[in-house]
Amino acid sequence: MGQQPMARRTLLAATAATAATAVATATAAWTARAAAAPPTGGTRLPEAYVVPGGRAFPTGHAVDPRTGHIYVGSAETGTLYRGHLTTPEVRPWSPDGTDGRSTTSGMAVDTEGRLLVGGADTGTLRVYDPADSALLALLHGVDGGFINEITTAPDGTAYATDSFQPVVYRLTCTGDQWRLERWLDITRTPIDWVDGRHNLNGITCAGRYLLTVNSTTGQLWRIDRRTGHVLQVDLGGHRLPNGDGLAFRGGLLHVVQGNINNIPDLTPQVTVIALSADLSRGRYTARLLPPGGFHHPSSISLAGNRALVVNSQYNRWIAGLPPEVLPFTLSAVPLAHAHPVGTGQDL
Repeated sequence: MGQQPMARRTLLAATAATAATAVATATAAWTARAAAAPPTGGTRLPEAYVVPGGRAFPTGHAVDPRTGHIYVGSAETGTLYRGHLTTPEVRPWSPDGTDGRSTTSGMAVDTEGRLLVGGADTGTLRVYDPADSALLALLHGVDGGFINEITTAPDGTAYATDSFQPVVYRLTCTGDQWRLERWLDITRTPIDWVDGRHNLNGITCAGRYLLTVNSTTGQLWRIDRRTGHVLQVDLGGHRLPNGDGLAFRGGLLHVVQGNINNIPDLTPQVTVIALSADLSRGRYTARLLPPGGFHHPSSISLAGNRALVVNSQYNRWIAGLPPEVLPFTLSAVPLAHAHPVGTGQDL
């Protein structure tokens, strides 16, 4: 995610009735198309998931691997949606304004199935019970911060980036007591921080390490969860400008790259990086693109043999513009459809 607009609730010039009709028509068409995806492994899975509403502007999402539920959050209103991997549309699950929630950023499901929701420039992080959407905890980060992406570790600990303040948070729970601590002081690390810009964004857990990307510099960093030691991952000169959501599996890091900074000739895509065993080195080996391309992709999750990627159109939202296309969707791209690039070089 990137910086939010000054007036994110600016109304569109079109009448509400006309907009509602257009959204309903587009949503119905997309839902039918998504449901028509060919069977995979004996189960028919959608090729995309529709997020209803003409101003949803979805940002983060998370998948619960135990239940198959998909959660999506709206930047515009803070609405939380829920659906299932087997159905082509998500539905409102927790309305806008609930618990004072007005926007969302990154999301994650922890080892107990609880939903963690970042609050972007509100500097908050919320924890929800998946059984009834009840709020379990409301936690606050640094003043002036932007709590962005969230990842969880196998031991139940969660970590979150702050894109505007130089800190990585650690979230823990003892009994029913939640704690959000300023775990890593970025100013004491080699991470390049650019004041006034969007810095650390996507974050993912890879064993004892965390991997995180700086959207402004395009640098990838490895953080030791045990010691806090930070190392820049050697990508052989490759950079990841506008790096957003991250997902790691089997030695491959999937990096969402939108184009929030309007870099010429940068195609929004999911970049696939093959990493060395110790995660100190990586090479750009492939990219993922759905038919028709992405519409400013933001977050990513790996569900089975597919990558789920939010088409946030966030670049339109921060500019105060209407969406370029409707309905809003999550693309489901088969991992086997990755397009190789170059040789990847030896690691």
